[in-house]
Amino acid sequence: MKAQRSNTATRLRRHSAALFGISESDMLRSEVRKEKFRARIGWVENGVGSGSYSTVDVEILHKDYTGSYDFRTAFLNPILMWVSRMVDYFGYLLNNG
Repeated sequence: MKAQRSNTATRLRRHSAALFGISESDMLRSEVRKEKFRARIGWVENGVGSGSYSTVDVEILHKDYTGSYDFRTAFLNPILMWVSRMVDYFGYLLNNG
């Protein structure tokens, strides 16, 4: 299971620029990744220079995100659906090789 998780993470990192529509050079530096992805993965500022991640008000979870949780669009983001299919597919290949 550890190997499968590691292989999946490597594949996602390798293709994340294409998945998220950013340049590959943006993926090289952690500061740039943080800037590009914070809002998309639910970062909420608390007004005093720090914040936390929301568990539901997250762009990457929703199809046609409107800025807040919507049960009708949650878990329907095409990127999330694609990643889920690839994880299932690679898991199948590893198990049925």
